[in-house]
Amino acid sequence: MRNLIHFKIRLGVVPCATLALAAFGALGCSEDAESKPDAGAPCVGTLEVAWGPKRSGDFVPFKNGDSGEITLGFQGFRYIDSTMRVSGVDATTAVFGFRIEVDGHAPYNQSADTVELSAGTDGALYADDVLVFFNDLPIAEVIGRDTLVTAQAKAAGCSASTAATVKLVDEEACIELEDGGLQCQDGGAP
Repeated sequence: MRNLIHFKIRLGVVPCATLALAAFGALGCSEDAESKPDAGAPCVGTLEVAWGPKRSGDFVPFKNGDSGEITLGFQGFRYIDSTMRVSGVDATTAVFGFRIEVDGHAPYNQSADTVELSAGTDGALYADDVLVFFNDLPIAEVIGRDTLVTAQAKAAGCSASTAATVKLVDEEACIELEDGGLQCQDGGAP
């Protein structure tokens, strides 16, 4: 037992090594992909990802300095309604996550569920209606601020990320209603 403790101290606390030395190797210390429940298929290809809005029906990736339009949803949620473009892999679904850094505020992360991808006419895969939320900050602390958004994607066993600094804007004084319509401050349509 003394050798086990000495070995553990010299190598640092390595749970799998400790378990293996203690004869518990069958508890999942293997490093092969088949033993990892979330490992998925090995990456085949080179995943490329882009994040941006659709303008006039066309996907336009965000570039540094672009405006990111904040939408106020019917339940009071504030978000950028965006699209993710995935290419370089053969996939039907993807998982997206975001790291959001609003100027002057602590960064935070947003995770997402698995979303379906659909093929575009350009050969790329798309996920529409990917919402990036800004609910935890007062709206006055968000509008007009530069915000670094790093989007991470996992698809077909591959991972990739992209980032852009956008200026958050709210150019419409309207709220999206539950039925899909809009209610504007002046009572009219946008």
